[in-house]
Amino acid sequence: MPVAAEFEFISMKTYTIARATDDVPLTGAIEGTVWEDVPAVDLEEFTWHDGGSDPKLTTTARVCYDERALFLQFHAEDDDITASVTELNGPTFEDSSVELFADPTPDADSRYFNFEPNCCGQFKLAWQEAGWEERGIGRTLIDPDLAERIDVRTSVPGPTKESRPDDEDWWLAARIPFDVLSDVTGLEIRPTSGTEWRGNFYRSGLPDHQKSTWNPIEKATPDYHSPEYFGRLRFE
Repeated sequence: MPVAAEFEFISMKTYTIARATDDVPLTGAIEGTVWEDVPAVDLEEFTWHDGGSDPKLTTTARVCYDERALFLQFHAEDDDITASVTELNGPTFEDSSVELFADPTPDADSRYFNFEPNCCGQFKLAWQEAGWEERGIGRTLIDPDLAERIDVRTSVPGPTKESRPDDEDWWLAARIPFDVLSDVTGLEIRPTSGTEWRGNFYRSGLPDHQKSTWNPIEKATPDYHSPEYFGRLRFE
């Protein structure tokens, strides 16, 4: 049985997920598109940065929704763009990647889904609880048939990417149908105005001192599977 959430949410930021009023293009463009009206969220918490000379790479995310799907758009500054994972549910976090973790039922239990796409568009999507492996409670990974219904576009041609001296940045956009999330989680995922989730945005595939998050994680080493540090995600 799921364990009821017992977390004291610390330093909880809030992001409003905009309701899309028109078709949402899966593009990196902002000006002249629906994305222009979607607030940006900055992944500006560099908890593990050691204060050295290495730059703090900027990452921004935008999220909106309509009655059928959740839409994501990320922009990532990156001078070492790499990707080697080509299999569904592989370790994409080791590549240049971004992540969304979200708990759609924060008042009921501590389960959350994690969507982890790399810069070439390959991704992992899982439904689980923190400490699932240690506690032997298992997790659910999306199966290939469902995964085909998730649309991911990026600026990086795949299926893999090697670092180049002229690497500067990349973007990724995704459409995740709510029906797919419902099938993966076993819940009815259909947010409406006023619905509130808990979640966090992450930047991965970097040395620890360059990893960044939206809501701060007050731990000595990176641990993204920390729902006690999720922020509020409110649907407009």
